[in-house]
Amino acid sequence: MNVTLELCNAIERTRFEEIPPDVIAEAKLCLLDWLGVTLGGANEPLTRILIEVTGSLGANQQSSIVGHDLTTSMLNAALINGSASHALDFDDVHFQMMGHPTVPVMPALLALAETRGSSGKEFLAAFVVGFEAECRIGSSVLPFHYQQGWHATSTIGRFGAAVACAKLLGLDTERLNYCIGLAGTQAAGLKQVFGTMAKPFHAGKAAADGLLAALLAEKGFTCSDDILAGEMGFCSVLSPEANPELIAQDFGRNFAILNVIFKRHASCFETHPTIDAALQLRPKVSPDEIEEVLVEAVPVALEIAGKCEPSTGLEGKFSLAYCAALALADGETGEENFTDEKVVSDRLSGIWRKTKVTANEDLGLTEAEVTVRTTDGREFTCRANTFDLGADKEKRKADLVRKFRSFADRLLPAGRTDAILKFIDDLEKRQNVGELLTLCRP
Repeated sequence: MNVTLELCNAIERTRFEEIPPDVIAEAKLCLLDWLGVTLGGANEPLTRILIEVTGSLGANQQSSIVGHDLTTSMLNAALINGSASHALDFDDVHFQMMGHPTVPVMPALLALAETRGSSGKEFLAAFVVGFEAECRIGSSVLPFHYQQGWHATSTIGRFGAAVACAKLLGLDTERLNYCIGLAGTQAAGLKQVFGTMAKPFHAGKAAADGLLAALLAEKGFTCSDDILAGEMGFCSVLSPEANPELIAQDFGRNFAILNVIFKRHASCFETHPTIDAALQLRPKVSPDEIEEVLVEAVPVALEIAGKCEPSTGLEGKFSLAYCAALALADGETGEENFTDEKVVSDRLSGIWRKTKVTANEDLGLTEAEVTVRTTDGREFTCRANTFDLGADKEKRKADLVRKFRSFADRLLPAGRTDAILKFIDDLEKRQNVGELLTLCRP
């Protein structure tokens, strides 16, 4: 059985008209969330370094850099926008791929769509199948792949970017297969670099490599015809316990995008259940009454976000102790609360130094339990499930709009935010997606 060929056939069969409305609605929310966090990361140091370095190399002026009045090559735009969108670690997550599904796909697809003048319907269909492909490939290699130290946003994200771009280009089965193969053979990204600029660079590189795979395949660049399940293919080499049969099963009938999770806190997602539990305890105790804080989280949360002595804003995003302290003391968890100064402030360090974090294997992936003990002997405990807290669709969209405005209003001219929101709401009616990126110039 050629698993990659089966996936290609399923991708080719998927048409915009056959995609359910709720799936299209989720794709639009992914775009909205991605644009917000990309505007938020547009002026981060890592973004400016990438702009400077790629600019020094020279490039055709094809595609826009979000949040800047600049254009560059498609590949450079995918790299820069992809890195910027993950710079704040505030982008969406999905447990089926154990990573961030939109940041590798959206920047590659937008760069290509802007250059080729693609319509909203073409863009949405391509995004949905790219998102679906990466989540399905992710489910086939997890948990071993992630536990071994591979950064799934990077390794698996390349497939999502490649498939989305190939769909937009209308590649036939043979060239789509080559495209997926070229994405797979470029797969890279190690969790060792978490907490540094290299983590968001992974997302940008996955976007650029996925786009490159599609552009090469379009011209007939050959590759393996079963990169996924071949004897020395992606699943066998990067996850010996893989189950590749899951990849094409029910493709186009069950949609992973319906389980995407949008972040409400500007930190690593593994800290969110802890934050949500601490926020519910905040009204019951004041910061100066706290004697001790106990955090119970899933083991993977400690592995990824277990920094017990954070000294920078970035480390604070990966510290369960700091995030619990922040939620208890301030109740605000936006980007402005993850600064170097705030992390080491006496007020917050006084709490996170009193915080003990332990692993609890009985908790679900989106659960955590926080206990606060006070100086006068009282004790308060709360268990929270972040996934359940996002079940209200209307509130979820309203939260996303507020999150988007928090970034866009600071960077874009008056009235532009409303224009972007209207454009995305009507995306399937738009004839040229590239007009959206024009709206994102400051």
